[in-house]
Order: sequence, then structure tokens, then C-alpha cells
Amino acid sequence: MVIIINTKVYRLALLLALLLGSNGVIAATWLVNDDASLAAALAKAKAKDVLTLAPGLYQGGVEIATAVRLVGTGDAVFDAQGIGSGLIINASDVAVSGISVRNYGGDLYNKDAGILIEAGQSNITLRNNLLSGPGFGIRVDDSNGINISGNTIHGDVAVPVIMRGDGIHLKQVNDIVVEANQIDSVRDAIYLETGKGARIDDNVVRFSQYPVHFMYFDNATLNGNRSDDSDGGYALMSSENIELDDNQVSGAREFGILLNMSTACEVLNNTVEAVINPRAKEMFDGEGKGVFIYGARDNSVHHNRFIGSEIGISMALGGEGNLIYGNQFLGNQQQVKYVGSGAVNWSYQGEGNYWDNHQGWDLNRDGISDQAFVPNDALDRLFWIYPEARFLMDSPVVALLRWLDSQLSKPAPTGVYDPFPLMVQRDSNPINPLLTSAGRTGGNDI
Repeated sequence: MVIIINTKVYRLALLLALLLGSNGVIAATWLVNDDASLAAALAKAKAKDVLTLAPGLYQGGVEIATAVRLVGTGDAVFDAQGIGSGLIINASDVAVSGISVRNYGGDLYNKDAGILIEAGQSNITLRNNLLSGPGFGIRVDDSNGINISGNTIHGDVAVPVIMRGDGIHLKQVNDIVVEANQIDSVRDAIYLETGKGARIDDNVVRFSQYPVHFMYFDNATLNGNRSDDSDGGYALMSSENIELDDNQVSGAREFGILLNMSTACEVLNNTVEAVINPRAKEMFDGEGKGVFIYGARDNSVHHNRFIGSEIGISMALGGEGNLIYGNQFLGNQQQVKYVGSGAVNWSYQGEGNYWDNHQGWDLNRDGISDQAFVPNDALDRLFWIYPEARFLMDSPVVALLRWLDSQLSKPAPTGVYDPFPLMVQRDSNPINPLLTSAGRTGGNDI
């Protein structure tokens, strides 16, 4: 059934009647072209009906309360005129595609969004939409089965980053797919809090706080995402079982990858380039870090490339219980910063990492240096513990003390050391031993 509605003509043409199941429900397609016809269609539409919007300008604040498909043709634009949300979904089994939403509000407390999904919904698909405004691009709370794919989301560059809405904000949401979206000029591009089950693939992010930010979220995979020129990179905070595989970060300022109080996560095959903080000297611990491990345990960081950052890898506050191996550290101003005590072995089953500043030799030509790599000396650790003394780092006395320290024979390594540094760059990708029961026995202790 095709239903054509506008303000001048009401015409019902029965082109095809298809009985759906035994309940005799007839699916209909509603063709609408202005606000009045859209309101009439939403009021009369039944579950599984399709509402097709002709090109034109529609008023924002529209609520979908029935399980329908809303499809834009050409340039169908909702304008919220700076107030509230552009489109509100208050039903399950809804799909929205091919529309534009602009000028939605910026009141984050009231959840102003381009598309707002009210709590308690399931099976929602948002595909190939264009959203532009200061609030949340897409906001979802307490829902399940959400697919957000192929959308473009622009934040408002005139609003300070911390006051912008997230591009995609998901709170207490399970079973999520976020794929092939392009997001810029928002707070966090994709923010997930307190949920389980997500696949986040092939998204492109620019000018955000973080491209993907997890808080108390479990069981997710991220693959093929790219972030350019944002404050930070992928932030895994207080979360479990997150797999970060084959993603890119370029031009971040704080970190490329953050593991903060997270466990059982795997970080592999990622490339992080040029994490430089122009305000590093003004801040405590403000240097840009390729990967930052803070109070996280039982994670695996392997076969990544950390290139051209102020610090290649930084670790503090009990981050020792992780596997670090097979990575490439290239052109970083400082390879390692470790604030802690004791010896930390960064290798696994005879495979260490590739450090481009390691000076060693390989007499048996097995690709592994015959000398361990120790990136920091006792004075480095002293200055990290007492940062107020950093102005002495370049003094002649400190240079002499470093030389004397290098000449002393040490009975056992302290701080971070790599007993099997790689002489050549490798591309192998073994299974993460921390995520298999067999992998928790044998191998090097860390």
C-alpha cells in the first residue's frame, strides 16, 4: 500500500497489499513532503510502515513513537532552530536513514541531540544521516541492539571542546555496532559507558577530545578506526575485554592509547604517530605519550608501532602486570618513562621489542640482540619521582653521574628492561596469551 499525503491532496492508491502473517496487517509506504503531512503520517502509520520524505525543510523536535522506517530522499532536512533535539525516537524497531538534522540545541544536561533515542528501546538502526550542531550528534540511553553506520556528524567549532556534546553517546547500552561514521569537532567522538558488547570499525575522527572513550564497558572490538589531530587517542578506562586491533592515531597531544585501570584488554597492530603536547613544559607529566598504562593489569600490548612521540610508552601506578612485546618504538624523543620500583620485564617467550636507539650486536644472527635493552638509568627515575629537580637534567654534573652509572656492573636490572630486544622489525601476530587459559602458565614472568 502506498499512501500519498500533502496539505492539498489526500489520495490513497492501493498498489500492493501484502498480508504479513496471520494477523492481517498491511504494510504501507507513506510519501510526505512537508511538516503537516509528516505529522499526519506519524499519527496514522502502523508498525513496519515506511515513511519516505521528499526533499525539503522540516521542523525539528519530531517524535517517532511507532516501529517505522523513516527514509530521506534527496535533501530532507530537519532544522531544530537551536532548541532541543532534532529527531526523537521513542519506540523499538525503528530505522532512520538518509536525512539531515541541523541546529539542534546544546543543552547537554537535557540531552539535546541531533537524534535522541529514549531509554528502553531496542533494535534501532541509524544509517547514512548527516548531523550538525553543538549538542550530542546521537544520544542513546538504556537500550539494546543499536546500529549506527555511515553517518556524518559535525560538532560546533565555536563551542569549547569540553562543552560540546559527544558525536555518539551510548550509556547503559548493550549490543552495539558503530561502523564507517565520519565525526569531527565534538567532545568524544564515540563515548560508551556501562554496557557490554560493541563492534566499532572503520570510523574516521578529527578534532575531538578522544576518538573512542570507554568507561566501565566490557567486551568490545575496535578495528580499522582512524583519528587525526585530536587531544588524545583511544581511551580504555575501567573496562574489560577490549580488543584494539589495526587502528591509527596521528597528531594527538596527550596519548595515542590509554589503558587506565582496565584489565584483560589486547592492544595489537595499531600505529600511533606524532603524539606531541605543545604545552608539555607547563604541565606535570604533560608529555605526549604513544601509549600510557596507568594502574592497568593483565593486558597485552604487542606488535604495535609507536612513532615520533615525546614518549613512546609511559607506565605508572601499578601498571607492571602487563605483557609488552613485539612492538616497534621508532623516532620517539624518549622511548620509556616508568614511574615505579622493581624490575619490569618487557618480553614474552623470548621476543622483546624493537627499539631504534638500541645499540647491540647479534653474533648468532637470530634477529635478537645479545644485550638487554635498559631504556632508563637511575637518574631518570630520580627525576620522575622528584620532578622539581628536572632543571638539573642537562647539567655537566648529571652527565658525569650518568656516565659513572653506565660503567658500574649491576647484579640485576632495575626498572624496565627488555632481555630480548629485536634487531629487525617483525610483523608476526601471535595469539594474546593473557586471554587464553593456556597462556597464563609458562613463559617469562613479568
